[in-house]
Amino acid sequence: MKELIHTNPDLLITVIGIGGCGCNTVNMLYENNLSNSVNLIAINTDLAALNSLQVENKILIGENLTRGYGAGSNPDIGLQAAQESEELLINAIKGSDIVIITAGFGGGTGTGASPLVARIARELNINCLAIVTLPFESEGERRKEFALQGIDEIKEPVHAYITLSNDLLLKGLGESVRLFSAFNQSNEVLKNLLVSLVQMLTETGYVNVDKNDFSSILSYEGESILGVGKADTEEQSFEALDQALNNPLVSIAKIDTAKGIIFQLFCKSEPKLSTYNGLIDHIREKITNKSVLIVPGVTLDPNLTSEIEILIIASGIDSAVITPIHNESANTKNADYIDEDLAFIDPKEGIYTDIPANYPTLNGE
Repeated sequence: MKELIHTNPDLLITVIGIGGCGCNTVNMLYENNLSNSVNLIAINTDLAALNSLQVENKILIGENLTRGYGAGSNPDIGLQAAQESEELLINAIKGSDIVIITAGFGGGTGTGASPLVARIARELNINCLAIVTLPFESEGERRKEFALQGIDEIKEPVHAYITLSNDLLLKGLGESVRLFSAFNQSNEVLKNLLVSLVQMLTETGYVNVDKNDFSSILSYEGESILGVGKADTEEQSFEALDQALNNPLVSIAKIDTAKGIIFQLFCKSEPKLSTYNGLIDHIREKITNKSVLIVPGVTLDPNLTSEIEILIIASGIDSAVITPIHNESANTKNADYIDEDLAFIDPKEGIYTDIPANYPTLNGE
């Protein structure tokens, strides 16, 4: 009976990693035991890369087209591979309530196949959210063009999409950060976002955000923001909220035109009413759209590693007014907003240390 109270067994969330980056992400979620509450699927054109994963559900697409050797950084090949294996993809996500696509854009498989998977979800009437990473500027104009093309193609079939910028991560961490350390931090951001999102949807709290609430927020189609913040004390909860609203990877900044917002508060112990109300009021102060729909949720979790965790999802943002998240004054040499309290950029986790050579990086297709 306790299990029934604390989980939602009827909700099927499918997280699909597409291409090298996406597959590394779902594999990391599998290592964090998220497979107990969600359906994790890895999709790739590279058979060797799939075989290296621990995640159980793997789909090789375009077997006849690529013979398992990858898409060669060509999104057209990635799309054709997905089209060849469309029946496999349909069967993989059929019956899901929510599909979350994660991929790195700029290469072949992730960029080319993700829009088709989103279209399949749309045709099956499944709520679909895409979280995609953008390539480093140093990777060249061609990969940047592929990434922008992929965004144009996925934003029509998907209900909401979120773009994460690796260049913003580089600015935040500073020029001296090591390559694999940067990829590690990017992976950590994505993992924290997805873990909090799944926890919100699968665990029953005192104030619930359920599937229909999530659907309502995703119905405000367009660019979205997804952020997580953490605090060691309740008195620092407003700092956690600012962390969630200023995710250093998100390529857009302003939520002031958002039409829908989910505010999820995770607490190790019962929070004060004034804290709960104050956090929601703080969000409303940032929104110029006074008719914004704010859906709050509160979950008590004594197993949290911090006292407070906050998840923010904002959707329906007017892309015409999107601006970079950090201005030049924020990107100072010392990068003041990168400190030990920031949940997803934590120097204590080894930003400036060597990462093992076999660590799965984010720079896949």
